[in-house]
Amino acid sequence: MIRFKFFPICILLISLFSFAEDKNKDPNNILYEFKGYSKKTSSYHSLKDFFSDNNQVYDKKNPLNALFDPDTPLLSMVEHRKPYTGKAILFKKLPLDNNLNVFLFAYWDHNDQDSYYNLPTLELQIFDKSNQLISKMIVVDGAQAECSINKKTRIYKNKKFEIIESEYCIDIETDKLMTEQHKVSYYFIDDKGNINFE
Repeated sequence: MIRFKFFPICILLISLFSFAEDKNKDPNNILYEFKGYSKKTSSYHSLKDFFSDNNQVYDKKNPLNALFDPDTPLLSMVEHRKPYTGKAILFKKLPLDNNLNVFLFAYWDHNDQDSYYNLPTLELQIFDKSNQLISKMIVVDGAQAECSINKKTRIYKNKKFEIIESEYCIDIETDKLMTEQHKVSYYFIDDKGNINFE
């Protein structure tokens, strides 16, 4: 139960971290941005609450949910869990390319490991017009513990996107921030729907 003691502090710290190079980014070019988890997020929160926090419609009956392809590698600074093998709900369709179907799917893996409390995840999955999977990547993810991790994203209209990862470690005796590290990775989606490093 110790891991939940620091939950509000970690959510606040994660929310305060801003994206790299904000001053150079034109807000008109941003198609979608996940800035951080709600301060209300807790062990009592549900995936439906996560949708509500982000002004998205939670629809378990959406036929597009069946397109979700599980078992995506985490590719994170900290491998806090195994790849998810369950089902997901369509979070958002992104109008990036007329020849591609680009979706964000959401799920909450409650199979906590190594004292981490997992947070909701968003996966970017790209399909052709026949709904055959082309590529996929986890773009939003997080877990709370004495050292909490967080992954956020910003997706642009020109099919480029960035993923910002953070790790924060809290002293369990004083509740003070001890260490933090950040990593920013840049990607682009080519005309065939493949995700590439920029």
